[in-house]
Amino acid sequence: MFASPACLCRWYGRERLGLAGEPLSEALGAAIPGTTTYALPYDTSVEYDTTLVAAADSVQQYFASQSTACPDQKFVFGGYSKGAMVVHRTSLPDPIKSKVVALVMFGDPYLKYQTTEFENAWPIDNPEVNLQPGSTTVPGANVASFCNSGDIICDLMGNAVEPHLAYGTDGSATKAASFVKGVYSG
Repeated sequence: MFASPACLCRWYGRERLGLAGEPLSEALGAAIPGTTTYALPYDTSVEYDTTLVAAADSVQQYFASQSTACPDQKFVFGGYSKGAMVVHRTSLPDPIKSKVVALVMFGDPYLKYQTTEFENAWPIDNPEVNLQPGSTTVPGANVASFCNSGDIICDLMGNAVEPHLAYGTDGSATKAASFVKGVYSG
């Protein structure tokens, strides 16, 4: 079985809006040759309570299987909007969590109010979060959370939808791939 050196596992936003996922896949493939992508299927409807839990459960099953099949593979998680919420809800056992090298979030709803889910729930060892990954460097950061100014979903003062829909076209995906490459190579 072929195992890529890195696998980007990404989650769409509500109603399957994967606006950042495809550009991130392309940019990461260029930054780390051989990277594969897997868009994890889950219910992206407006209902949140049960769909987030079900998605997190299916993620755990996928990673248990994938890490057994490809024991040397490393993982990068990418989540856009509701997909970022799934990443927060995902709990992995330590042997699998140690294979996750970076997390990249776009328009994370939990960021808006700095909820407990945002601060404490990251499926990665020793999370260190960079909240301005496009313009600052945080030593040891392995989590990058992109939130455009004015984004109604993640910016506390946000009141516009357009910034939330721009992550795939505003350079964020390229910056995210550069961030991941630095963490992966470091």
